[in-house]
Amino acid sequence: REGDGLCDDTGQRGEIVAMLGDRTLNGERMIECDFLGARARFPSGPLLTAALLDAPVVLFFCLHRGVQRYDAYFELLAEKIELDGVMREAALEKWVARYVSRLETHAREAPYNWFNFYDFWKGA
Repeated sequence: REGDGLCDDTGQRGEIVAMLGDRTLNGERMIECDFLGARARFPSGPLLTAALLDAPVVLFFCLHRGVQRYDAYFELLAEKIELDGVMREAALEKWVARYVSRLETHAREAPYNWFNFYDFWKGA
């Protein structure tokens, strides 16, 4: 709301929404991608949400490097995710594949830092 001191001069409030991109909710729409040498299913919800909100997508990875030592990585995946109405599914698949590629890079770099909370390969 402009004029309340909470917005910048563009009317933006500047909130940050964080979502776990490699976790799934029951019944969530999934997209299949190549991941660590096999086909795996990933949720599309975080990227669909960013597209609907016209929000940039920044990836965050934190790798444990030793006692009280972590390396944090912030990577801009997209300033804006645009999903063309006609080619919406294909565009969404490309964005999920870009995310999965970055996840795979960090998982290969530090494989014991990554915890698999659900079966990526189930049904793929």
